[in-house]
Amino acid sequence: MSDITPPEPVLGNTSSLSILFLNRCVEQVFAEILDPNTELFPTNATILGESYLEFKAILQQVRQNNYQQLLPTLIAGLQFILGREADENNDLESALYHYRRSLEYWPSALAKGNLKMLSMSNRETILPNHFIEQMGGVLFHLGLSFATLAQSEEKSKSTENLQEARNYFEQSLDIFEKVSRPDLMSKFIGELNTVLKQLEEWGALQKTAQKAIQLHISYASEAQLAKDYVFLAEAALHESKWVHANQLAELALAIEGQSAYGDPMSTSGTSGNSYLYLLAESKQELQQWETTVKQLEAALKKTNPENDPKGYIKILTALHKLYFDQDLYIEASRLKEEKIKIEYQYGLRAFIGVRTLQAQFKSNQEQQSIALEIQNSDRLNDVQALFERIQDPENKLIILHGESGVGKSSLLNAGIVPKLLEERSRNSNIATPILLRIYTDWLREPDPKTWNLNSVLNLLRQNDQNQIPTVLIFDQFEEFFVICQKLEQRLPFYEFLKESLTFASITILLSLRDDALHYLLECDRRTNLEDVIHAEILSRKVLYGLENFTLNQAKTLIKNQVERAKFKIEPDLMNQLIQDLTVDIDRIRPIELQIIGTELQANDIQTLEQYRKIGEYPKQKMLEQFLDQIIRDCSSAKNERTVIKIFYALTSEQEHRPLKTSKELTQELTTEFSKIEPFLEVLVEEGLILHIPDIPDDHYQLTHDYLVALIRQQKGERLIAKLELERDQAQRKIIEEKPNSFVNRVIASVFRWINAD
Repeated sequence: MSDITPPEPVLGNTSSLSILFLNRCVEQVFAEILDPNTELFPTNATILGESYLEFKAILQQVRQNNYQQLLPTLIAGLQFILGREADENNDLESALYHYRRSLEYWPSALAKGNLKMLSMSNRETILPNHFIEQMGGVLFHLGLSFATLAQSEEKSKSTENLQEARNYFEQSLDIFEKVSRPDLMSKFIGELNTVLKQLEEWGALQKTAQKAIQLHISYASEAQLAKDYVFLAEAALHESKWVHANQLAELALAIEGQSAYGDPMSTSGTSGNSYLYLLAESKQELQQWETTVKQLEAALKKTNPENDPKGYIKILTALHKLYFDQDLYIEASRLKEEKIKIEYQYGLRAFIGVRTLQAQFKSNQEQQSIALEIQNSDRLNDVQALFERIQDPENKLIILHGESGVGKSSLLNAGIVPKLLEERSRNSNIATPILLRIYTDWLREPDPKTWNLNSVLNLLRQNDQNQIPTVLIFDQFEEFFVICQKLEQRLPFYEFLKESLTFASITILLSLRDDALHYLLECDRRTNLEDVIHAEILSRKVLYGLENFTLNQAKTLIKNQVERAKFKIEPDLMNQLIQDLTVDIDRIRPIELQIIGTELQANDIQTLEQYRKIGEYPKQKMLEQFLDQIIRDCSSAKNERTVIKIFYALTSEQEHRPLKTSKELTQELTTEFSKIEPFLEVLVEEGLILHIPDIPDDHYQLTHDYLVALIRQQKGERLIAKLELERDQAQRKIIEEKPNSFVNRVIASVFRWINAD
């Protein structure tokens, strides 16, 4: 019931008391509509109560006087109420007319959706906040009218009206967001979800429903939250995301407080029945998907890749698509890596990307052999030279060095180690290789007390006493200096190196980047290592440099690899590739060649014309495509910001690749580890990130220094990281404002799918 006292009737011009009365009535209508706790469309009569009839009489008078003496804001309000009156009488054309007339009395740019006018610097000079909120209410009512009109029109006209409704709903929500009214966004956002569902805009529905969830956690009931999850489930169902649709439908039922195992006919309302129908449909589709997966997995077990590699790969491809389409990215990435491994092993893949080359296994034999890339790139000379050094007792210490991405790890894994093992199978005097990444496989933390150096020395001493020649190979040794930054941490290992080298049967090979060589001078000074190795530590006798490919080596590798994979590259394209890949006048980085080669084959680019169609700078474009594909492998386009931010966190401004604990990553990303763990697992599977399991905290690191510059050069990564940080902080604030275990469970249960952009 209204508490507004109507004025005494006055003939002729509208009196000041009548204008005041109209103002109060307009304010009361808007106050009711913009109350976040009231229904969406209370009637004018309900709101104004006993004042309603008097209001209509005075309104009729001012209309006859053509709104003389009235301010634009009051006219806007009266037109709005007239629109609502027409709405109540199902006269939608009149309602639209009056709502639009109402908007004519607001700043024109603002009414047309130019929300830049609402910047903090000039907002109050346009209109006070409550007037802007009122305009948001008018826009929302316009959307309601179009949505209602769409129900009675033919399909083509209906779609047009629904699109109009969507536009007005979105403008209304934008205004409420600009004036910091999330409670009103929470009240009105459900109608937008309904319209998006009718338009079958499933991608937009997923994003809007996700936003609605965040709002309804703080400002609405569990029933509204349940509806949000139903909208998400429907979006997932129509995008064939059976697993997600099933989880979301079950979650909606749980929130609604109903049992999925009860009688559907016994539910108290229609919403429960629709939830159960959605759950039943998603379960049926999920069961069909699971049946298909089981059939393909059974076929995979029955297929021998050695006899039918192409058939085996086809099954892997089909399984990968099934898992990827359901957003099961970890399983999908494992299948992708298995596919790459098989393609490479059986000569169907020419290039291996960023992955370290591995020794090959001959059919029906356990014996390793040198990788074909080592042979095809003319690096057998390096393998033979290092092999001879290892066998020469005069060479106690060997230091393999080169810049990042030059192929040191590949030379060790796919060249030196299989060469030693193959030769030792015929001659017991050949050294047994023990290949370690010093931090990954042994030391694990920068505390010498945990390294068990004496135990390792005892084992080496036993090998020496038993005359078992052994070469201890430390790959990526520069990590030792990154982790152990204090001299007191490094000294015990220096002493270990010196004592190990005193054993006649023991040789040590250190592999590290060029920019870390100077650290070895410290080792020499502190331990007098030259007395044991009988040479200066950085002398030519000790050092063995590995350089980038020469142009001829690169040409030979590309030619041999594409011929093996039956993939053709025309001579003109070969020449252009060599030109584009060349660095330092006459060198080519092996890692860059592998990435570009992988992209060429993946996109079936065989001619110079196809290559030039990529863009003005084809090489750079393909490097970007390489990273884009990795991001898509993590979760399509949904979590691009999160993945880029993970990459960014694993680099430094000094272009290093720092080792980060899972705790450090979660702190930098201001999120929970469970939300980034799936992405990390995919990146580990695909060879871009190294995972070091440890107690109490796992560690992560980019696998190649070359990737650091590639990641940091990507456009907009700083802005992306900043935007993601702000989003995560906002979400954490929402949870903290309503510290409810149920809410946290709801978010955690589905966030892997909806925490996207």
